[in-house]
Amino acid sequence: MQLIDILHRVPLFSELDDRELACLERLVKTSQVDKKNIIVQEDDPGDSLFIVLEGMVKISSYTADGKEVVLALLGKGAFFGEISLLDRQPRSATVTTMEPTRLAQISRRDLDPLLLEQPQITLKLLTEVVARLRKTSRVLERISSMDVPHRLYAYLIDFCQRFGQLLEDGKYDVVLPTHQLMADQLSTSRETVSRAISMLKKEGILVPGKRRGKMQIDVDTLNAMLDSF
Repeated sequence: MQLIDILHRVPLFSELDDRELACLERLVKTSQVDKKNIIVQEDDPGDSLFIVLEGMVKISSYTADGKEVVLALLGKGAFFGEISLLDRQPRSATVTTMEPTRLAQISRRDLDPLLLEQPQITLKLLTEVVARLRKTSRVLERISSMDVPHRLYAYLIDFCQRFGQLLEDGKYDVVLPTHQLMADQLSTSRETVSRAISMLKKEGILVPGKRRGKMQIDVDTLNAMLDSF
């Protein structure tokens, strides 16, 4: 698939016409990055916006004692690095590839004129930033008001809807992160997440998928369990 076709599928650029996409394509540098490689480091200068063309990255920060706090996972079509571009401050988080990942990169020097010329991109960029702030607020609310199992239910619902494939029976087919990674995002221990996952498996809410490594998840039941909390 041509790069211009891939860019058209990215929500941030979906409203651009062919001429505008062709102009954008000339500004983009692409790269292929192996699994477990750091793309940007927290506190480094930020001068580029990155778009995930294929693969997955994790956004994380670190506490004073060196503990990693995983803030989000981003997949195909998502972007990162926009905060440093907007406020011209150092990077607010570290971004690491979770699997082999193809990235598009646009420098601030090239992006600033594009945002001025294409206000719809600017609006989409701001909309996404606000959406992430809202999500962070919801996550903090869940952490403060829910027990670990219910935080896990909410996490699994969100993860399935963003990264899973909806099946005909209403379940989602998805490859879940490791228990440790989920624990890092839910501010709990791996053992606690493992126990909660085991319980969901016993109840038939999580069952092995047809392909190795995949799970089929009954999101409707998870929603009902959340609603009853």
